[in-house]
Amino acid sequence: MSEDVLFYAQIAFWVLLFLIVHCYLLFPMTLPFVSEIFKRKKKPVDGASELPTVSILISAYNEEAVIERKIHNILEIDYPKEKLEVLIGDDGSADKTAEIVARYADQGITLVKAPKNAGKAAMLNRLQKIAKNDILLFCDANTMFFPNVVRKLVDPFKDKKIGCACGHLILSDKSGSVLGKGESSYWDLESEIKKFEGVLDRLIGGNGALYAIRKELYTELPVKKSVMDDFFVTTKILQKGYFCTFVDSAIGTEQTSKESSGEYRRKVRIGRANFNYLFSYLPLLNPFRPLLAYLFFSHKIVRWFSPHIIILLYVANAFLLTKGLFYQVSFGCMTLALLVAVTRILPSAYYFLLMNLAMLKGFFLAFKRERSGGWAREARSDE
Repeated sequence: MSEDVLFYAQIAFWVLLFLIVHCYLLFPMTLPFVSEIFKRKKKPVDGASELPTVSILISAYNEEAVIERKIHNILEIDYPKEKLEVLIGDDGSADKTAEIVARYADQGITLVKAPKNAGKAAMLNRLQKIAKNDILLFCDANTMFFPNVVRKLVDPFKDKKIGCACGHLILSDKSGSVLGKGESSYWDLESEIKKFEGVLDRLIGGNGALYAIRKELYTELPVKKSVMDDFFVTTKILQKGYFCTFVDSAIGTEQTSKESSGEYRRKVRIGRANFNYLFSYLPLLNPFRPLLAYLFFSHKIVRWFSPHIIILLYVANAFLLTKGLFYQVSFGCMTLALLVAVTRILPSAYYFLLMNLAMLKGFFLAFKRERSGGWAREARSDE
């Protein structure tokens, strides 16, 4: 093999290795220091200001297993009832979701029924048009709130520059499976990153399970192709010049996924949705907003392209096996890591592999035409 090829293979190897190490190690480790140095200075606000009106929006599809428990959970929220509106959209469910929701009409729960499964984005667009209140709080049917969650989540909106506030989702694994343990470990890391991005008031993407925005800042979701509604809405708020924060004390809980196949399909949908609208998110890389650009690149762009980077890194390393012991050891370590992930010895390694395979498939699917905006429901570990 020519020296020129080996030279470029070495450059590629070190650049790709740096990107992966930065994304999964350096970025999370240095973010607490970055957040301390660059945290946003806030003007003092009146702590006794009046509570805003809130509309809770839930788009549900085939949720009969959890929807009644969710309604009871909402009815126990510690927030003035006259300031709270609850809209549950049934997106053409084939089960008894709509029937269950309709039973609670006299307790302030409003059912918005779609004749067919048009997709979560279409339903959320419809719900936000119906919503009457100042703050829109989005959540999933399987997300259970702590009683004080609404009070905690609306508190940052005393600051007029805050456009979005994301709550703290805690994943619980009742199955004890390798998948559940891996998903919990991954989410613990993700929550830490969100917490420190929240200190900077530059949270890169909300969490659809629990986040709130100012109603006037809602951007209508596209419905022709699948979209990550929480990421799309919150990034548009950042692009409008407002801030997004994280409220660690606004807590919701969910169960981990029940089966590997279901979690894999969910991650494929997420990957496809992210790549569908990649170009619309690129303004976040604006060099005139360097901190936001750094967070978006480190937290999302590199992670979305991690499978591509890892494959190219492995190939570059293979080209360099004749260049010395270091490259032979690194190739062996990567091969061993792959075997550990495939054999599920380490739950976090298995979940990392699953996540990246799904992201790669989502990337290629983004080039294909989608048949509809409908969505599918995956089983959770408590069902």
